[in-house]
Order: sequence, then structure tokens, then C-alpha cells
Amino acid sequence: MSDVWQNLSDNLKRQVALYEEFIEREKDKQQALIANNLPEIEDITAREEQLILKASGLEKERLLWTEHIGRELGKAPEDLTLAALADHFPRLEEVRQKLEQVVGRLQELHKTNALLLRQAMKVVDFTLGMLTHQASNTYAHPRRKENDGYGKLHLLDRRI
Repeated sequence: MSDVWQNLSDNLKRQVALYEEFIEREKDKQQALIANNLPEIEDITAREEQLILKASGLEKERLLWTEHIGRELGKAPEDLTLAALADHFPRLEEVRQKLEQVVGRLQELHKTNALLLRQAMKVVDFTLGMLTHQASNTYAHPRRKENDGYGKLHLLDRRI
């Protein structure tokens, strides 16, 4: 049974390394978002797609090892958390902690990047609204009231 545990441990270590690579891509993407570098964002996204494929393969492999361990322990694979497995095989505790840390950092970066993307989309929506004279704008002029005779703020004012 030690070979199976070792294979699971190796798989988890490879997953940690892969998620660390994801972190680097997310950092790169963050800089590209700030710089509004669309070609770089596309390139990073393509590289992330490759990493996702690798992660999927590692996850399938992990599930196979977990199924085998589950049969050995008499438990269903979906009932075996990494913390529970670390109780049976203490050498997994270190990789469990690393995996938890790296996934936490990745989630934080992803959350920040998602916020940057939402803000960029708001700017695009606002600009399109100004150019197309949409009936409802997301943003209002801070010094004008709605009924002051000027109407909505547009980039190109047709009254001129």
C-alpha cells in the first residue's frame, strides 16, 4: 500500500507545482490588465488553457489513487478528504498544507483579476453608452441634476 500512498503524494506535489505556475500566470495577467495589454492577456489565457488541461489530467490521476486507497480503507473516494488521508499517512500533511496555501494565493489573485476585469467592463459600457446615446447610463454627471435641462451626459452632444 505504500506505493499507492507515495504515488498520491507525488501527484499532489505535481499539482502544487502546477498551481504555483498558475499563480505566476495570474500575476502576469494582472500586470497585463493594468497595462490594458490585450495581446498579452490573450497569450496568457492560451497558456492558462494548457495548464488547465494538465490540471485535469493530474486530477483524474489523483482520483484513481484515491479510489484505490478508498478500497484499502473501506471508504468511498468522495468521503476521503486530504486531511483525512493525512491522518492515515502523515507524510501527506506537508503537501496538504502547501496545496492549501497555493490554492489560497491563487484564489486571492483570481479575485483581484476578476475585479480588474469588472472595472474595465464598466469603463467599456460607459464609453459605449456615451457614444451610442443609450437611454440609460450607468454613470451620471456629479454636478448636474436629472431635471436641470441638460439631460444625459454624452460624449458627442448633438445640440452643438
